[in-house]
Amino acid sequence: MMQLSQRKTGREFRELAEASSRMTQQKLGDLGSAFNSVYHITDLPCVFSSEHLAIFDPQKKMFGDDEEGYRWSLDDEEDRESLLNLRDQFQPFQNVVSQVSSCSWEKVISEEQYFKGTLFRFPLRNEASEISDNLYDSKKVTQLFDSFITDADISLLFLRNVSSITLLHIDTNGFCNNRLKVSVSNQFDTDLSHVKQESFDRKTCFKTASHISHQMKETRSQWLVTTCLLKHGYKPEIDSLASKLSFYPQVDAAFQIDEDRSHCNGRLSCFLPLPNNESNKTGLPIHINACFGLTDNRRFIKWQEEDQKNDESAKWNELLIKDILPHVYLLMILDAIQLSRNSTLPAATVYNLWPDLSKTVHKERWHEVATDTLNGLIEYKIFHLANDENIWVSPSDAVFPVNNICSDKMSAISRLLIAEGENLVTLPEHVLKDVQEIFPESDTLTWVTPSYVRDVLHRSKVENLSKDDKYSLLEFALSDEKYEELQGLKLLPLSDGTCTSFSNGAQNTVLIDNEKFPRTLLPFCKERFLPNDLSHFCTMQLRKLATKSTYNIINLDAKDVVALTKKHLPMDWKVSQGHVTWKTAENHHPPKSWLAEFWKFLSTELIELNSFIDMPLVPLEPLQSSGNSVLLAKLQSNTTLIFQRSTASSLSDHVQKVLRMVGCTIIKRDGCLRHHDIERCS
Repeated sequence: MMQLSQRKTGREFRELAEASSRMTQQKLGDLGSAFNSVYHITDLPCVFSSEHLAIFDPQKKMFGDDEEGYRWSLDDEEDRESLLNLRDQFQPFQNVVSQVSSCSWEKVISEEQYFKGTLFRFPLRNEASEISDNLYDSKKVTQLFDSFITDADISLLFLRNVSSITLLHIDTNGFCNNRLKVSVSNQFDTDLSHVKQESFDRKTCFKTASHISHQMKETRSQWLVTTCLLKHGYKPEIDSLASKLSFYPQVDAAFQIDEDRSHCNGRLSCFLPLPNNESNKTGLPIHINACFGLTDNRRFIKWQEEDQKNDESAKWNELLIKDILPHVYLLMILDAIQLSRNSTLPAATVYNLWPDLSKTVHKERWHEVATDTLNGLIEYKIFHLANDENIWVSPSDAVFPVNNICSDKMSAISRLLIAEGENLVTLPEHVLKDVQEIFPESDTLTWVTPSYVRDVLHRSKVENLSKDDKYSLLEFALSDEKYEELQGLKLLPLSDGTCTSFSNGAQNTVLIDNEKFPRTLLPFCKERFLPNDLSHFCTMQLRKLATKSTYNIINLDAKDVVALTKKHLPMDWKVSQGHVTWKTAENHHPPKSWLAEFWKFLSTELIELNSFIDMPLVPLEPLQSSGNSVLLAKLQSNTTLIFQRSTASSLSDHVQKVLRMVGCTIIKRDGCLRHHDIERCS
């Protein structure tokens, strides 16, 4: 037994009854063809609607040789008596009416004389007949119900008059078990006039589908549904076929807005969902409904294949998909954007609506729908700004990210571009691929490239950026090795936390140490080195840049160490006459470990000591016994420095006293003083 909340008139069902035995598509149309499908399970379909109850009998077995059925009318007194007195015959209707209506059977027949709704009764065929040898039992019916329950959530999306379906199982004892209740409610948005389409009547609405299972657990799903009806006169070929086939040139699209996009697999419907098989899946994120021409088993849509090239229903279907569906899809996306602007719909939902071309690439028909839709979007403002979902810009005004930038780097770039007022948009991967593949001359769009970011950096206040962002931006700016575009950019990090500019000026000198020539050799220049926490990629790029002499970036070698040591010795060492006091604990003097490392460098690199005349490099006492204050003697070409002890001998106290008297300096040799020039003189 099946109830519909909206009724067909008695005249319509009478016409069906009169035509049911003839069963020709030409006479019946889609409504009759759909109704005749009940003969797969029954020989005697029954209908109770408004003022009439009818039983159809195409085999003419129940009511006489010439009777194809019988109809009782509630406004006929004799018929009412039959309905009340023939209890066995009408008991199934009596039980159901009391379950689905607030009135008893007697009240409906005698007092109301009208049934608000429609009941179908299909007595199951239990033996072969002239109509069909297909036998049905309760197990098969249960399987049929189970298949309906699977698609219950989407079954009402495209029905105009049916707003709820309840599936009840009433057993032989009259016990009623609620298998399913599904309903749908509409909410229309009144302000969707932003896009004019003269050739279509359209509407977009929200639908909420409620699904209550037999465990009485309710689940709800939210849908965006767009309907477009082609007006007469815009597509003559469609107008002609619509008239000839009695079809309706309308296409609907539905998108579930509260579901993860990865779970969305669009299907086809012809008012009700078509079977969930591969040929009825589109690869699009939307469900599509239309008055399609179907195959004889009503399970598939007809297409103009080799054997159906002249089939008018197949031609109709092709025209709907080619000429109407892309407009429906386009308008649905544009309406979603408007709803997002109104804060009615999350902005992310708009991008979820976009087709993923990778999912349609092997479905030629639906891939063409996707590409046609995307091509139609080009002229509209279809991307929202990364920092303001209420502002949407056109492709020509947008700045697009590229999908090969790591997230940390892209975050830094985003903060820069947003701070500088650039129209940066952030897009899901599938939308970004759509833009790259579909939009004409996508290379003329503005993309987040190193060159573009360098241009923005030249216009920005780099000093306001965080250290981490500076590092990320430097890495990106170096990535294409167009070093000449770095000129003047104040993004070269130094170990003291500041940045200097890419320039040839001495004040912009940047030093890069290495394993052979570590920064500890030049403690006087420590603030000019690259920071230790700079990425390996940046360091290697800057080493490469140092070889080009484009900017004052120095990759240390022995000559550089010598020159920089002589240039950057502490000023008080340079101006002091005689011995120098080395205060190892003070910041403007090198640390105590420096001298031993520097002498090791001089010895290893075979540096001649005459390059360091007048530089205080010789400690008078061993360093370990000198504390934080060390006296240093300057190297001289005609030296008066004498070691107290050599390999072969040592000076007596008396000799030391005499030497001091004549102006010599006695050195208690430290272990670091090892050099070929010293050994030669010892």
